[in-house]
Amino acid sequence: MADDLLKRFESVRVFAKGGKLAPHKPLLLLYALSKLKSEKAERISFTDAEDVVSPLIQTYGPFNAKTTVAYPFARLANDKSKIWWIDEYEKNASGDLNLTEARDRKLQAGFSHDVLAAFRKNPKLIDNVAVNLLERNFSPSLHQDILEAVGLYLGDDEIEAVIRRKRDPKFRYKVLTAYYEQCCVCKYDIKMNGAAVALEAAHIKMHSAGGPDEVPNGLSLCVIHHKLFDLGAITVDKDMKVRVSERVVGDWGRKLNDEFHEKEISQPRNEGMLPAGQFIQWHNQQIFKGLV
Repeated sequence: MADDLLKRFESVRVFAKGGKLAPHKPLLLLYALSKLKSEKAERISFTDAEDVVSPLIQTYGPFNAKTTVAYPFARLANDKSKIWWIDEYEKNASGDLNLTEARDRKLQAGFSHDVLAAFRKNPKLIDNVAVNLLERNFSPSLHQDILEAVGLYLGDDEIEAVIRRKRDPKFRYKVLTAYYEQCCVCKYDIKMNGAAVALEAAHIKMHSAGGPDEVPNGLSLCVIHHKLFDLGAITVDKDMKVRVSERVVGDWGRKLNDEFHEKEISQPRNEGMLPAGQFIQWHNQQIFKGLV
């Protein structure tokens, strides 16, 4: 039963046609899981979901994304997975939700009846499904931020194994070694007892999007620049120069722009380790929230 349920959630399309990042459905599902776990709420209202999930779609979706929570709120019910239910609603000319009606009625939606029955029988499945959604849709550096944003708190001792793509445990070592164990953006290189601290191997093309565990798909980044990279606040262009998004604001945003915008990254040990063009292009188009 548990494996069958996980497979049904996995059938929800992760990326739109052409490999375009499409996080709107998993974000809404994570919010619904949170309401179910913390409040025993089997149905969520459109207005509540709109307040929480629409801003997250803008944060974690592609640059200039037009999608709001209205799209997944209704369209999830059409997925072959049959995991979503929505009350009868009035459609607009495009066949989507009539926003005025959805807001006025506080239109209700939620998991289908058999999915709810499975969660009631085995509450641990909520955490397993949540971890699976995160693994398949978002970079690991963003998981905790997303969970906190939707109000979902996982019990580590309750989470059972979920289906994950096999990862190369040597990926971090290979990438950090290639870049002389320093951040390729700011050259941060603190070590304790000979081990690099707060230095990570970032996938350029997300692992869940098919990005390989290979050095040309990796960058050695400090934890801050890794998070900014995964959020799309910074990227690396085809000339191996850092680009800072126009959306970055604040005093530290100005410092980030002044110090690193159009600055070339530190080079790896040899040309064969340089970021590959197809992975850079993917990040520029799908993750970076700016113009390259």
